[in-house]
Amino acid sequence: MSSILLLIISIAAPWVVQLAPPRQRPVALVAVIAVLLLFGIFSGNPISMWQFWIGLIIGIGSIIVWLNMGSRTRGRSRWEDEERAEPTGEL
Repeated sequence: MSSILLLIISIAAPWVVQLAPPRQRPVALVAVIAVLLLFGIFSGNPISMWQFWIGLIIGIGSIIVWLNMGSRTRGRSRWEDEERAEPTGEL
């Protein structure tokens, strides 16, 4: 049970920091570290467990995929259509 909990914590940790407002990201990072310390106190050292590293890779990778999906252009915009249109001389 503790390995599944550690996997969930390590997948959610990058998302907690990423979704926090920019001025609150240091606080979110401290909260994530506090959760990992509490896990370490009650279950064992999370740094030495493979579930932590796999979950961290999955969490960071999902953020990268999510950010790349949002940066794609979805067709032409209105501004591109106006730039390609020929001038009519009317205002």
